[in-house]
Amino acid sequence: MSLYIDKSYINRVSGSLRNFKWKRDGLANCSCPICGDSQKNKSKARGFFFVKGNDFFYKCHNCGCGKNLYNFLQEVSPSLCKEYALERWKNGESGKSNYKKPKEENMFSFDRKPKPKDTSQYLKECIRVDKLDKDHPCRTFLELRKIPKESYKLLYFSENFGRFMKKMDPEHLSTCGWEARLVIPFYNKEGDVVAAQGRALNMKDENNARVTAKYLTVKTDKSSDRLWYGQWRVDPKKKIYIVEGPLDSLFIPNTIAMVGAGALDQIPSHLMNSEGVYVLDNEPRNAQIVRYIERLIELGKSVCIWPESVKEKDINDMVQMGNSPSKIKKIIDKNTFTGLEASLKLTQWRKERE
Repeated sequence: MSLYIDKSYINRVSGSLRNFKWKRDGLANCSCPICGDSQKNKSKARGFFFVKGNDFFYKCHNCGCGKNLYNFLQEVSPSLCKEYALERWKNGESGKSNYKKPKEENMFSFDRKPKPKDTSQYLKECIRVDKLDKDHPCRTFLELRKIPKESYKLLYFSENFGRFMKKMDPEHLSTCGWEARLVIPFYNKEGDVVAAQGRALNMKDENNARVTAKYLTVKTDKSSDRLWYGQWRVDPKKKIYIVEGPLDSLFIPNTIAMVGAGALDQIPSHLMNSEGVYVLDNEPRNAQIVRYIERLIELGKSVCIWPESVKEKDINDMVQMGNSPSKIKKIIDKNTFTGLEASLKLTQWRKERE
């Protein structure tokens, strides 16, 4: 019975595996989704599912990855993995195995929300970062910035972001950005790509002068002034942290990022009643940021006023300077204010940096 269950779940995940095929009853082959197998030769297929005892296992002969089916599904399809664990549990497998009954709150509540679709028409010409070679400049850029590796599945690489922009918005008039960039897709609640940011990987020439825009944003719906990054992955029942940059949002759990010039109080409808704290960049000399914080306080919102001990501009800079995400979260929670107290702290924050 275990082999039958394993095989059925291999078939279910097979649609997302490049070059998948059954070679015989107990052996299947595909391009490895863990290492990408080969970006140059798309026909390479060095990942194998094979039977050992009463279970299927996975092994890649390119990267050496070896996992049982549970851990493989946990890596490539967490939602399917939960169903698989429950199926094996129902089959009488429990105890110390991986197949304990999943917690009800994880199975049937927030975690059942739609997830980003890797099959978007706009992302077809891009390469997901976790599938890039380990020495690829885009991966090196993210590693230097200490972006969490588990977030690499959410990020892409485009060799020609200008062409990517034209595909998403044929009327886009930008003449810059026709170079390789990190692509940060924005998804709606159904998991479809509705916008993207292209982050420059090399913004300076050999004379150390800026030659290109740091971020370029393109949208399928130009009527939307403000974009919200990560709204599909936050739990509205928990405290939500609202930051300025998508990359910053990858460090703190339950965080979304706001991008654009829309009204500050126009938060996504399904998050309107959530407890939230706005965590803007630590730039007291930036008049626009100061006005934003003042407006948020007027609206009765909770805001983080960074203490004098924090010198870095944003969360990513703090991580690069050796601060752990958990420590940063504690700093934010300790320095969150509302109302009159927030106004007083804002005044103090500005004076300390003068």
